[in-house]
Amino acid sequence: MTAVKKIIVVAGVIEKEGKYLLAQRLDSASQGGLWEFPGGKIEANESPEQALERELMEELAITTQTQQWLADSVFDYGDKIVELKGYLTHWCKGEIALNTHQSMVWVTLAEFKHYALCPADYPILSALEQQCKASK
Repeated sequence: MTAVKKIIVVAGVIEKEGKYLLAQRLDSASQGGLWEFPGGKIEANESPEQALERELMEELAITTQTQQWLADSVFDYGDKIVELKGYLTHWCKGEIALNTHQSMVWVTLAEFKHYALCPADYPILSALEQQCKASK
């Protein structure tokens, strides 16, 4: 029996004017068509913060600064186990280019319910909602 591969990935919760960026995965990708907080795999010798800033540059062509950790999420997709680390992320500069996604949208907290997220992203969304409630 083969061991299921575990991958550690980071996700950036990017806020702008009270809305949050969601990116839609390519239909041909794993979890195709679902929405996610953008990010990617942590490479060897990278901190989660470094990985997130690199991934957002690669995927969206934007410079970001990783800020506060929000939550970790572990989800078993059957063929792999994903450990997702979610961070609030500040967009510093650049115009978004969709290099690895088919679409993007800016949504308010109330609008998230209209988008089917990747399962591992829901705990990150819950942590964001909790933080927003606590800061009011």
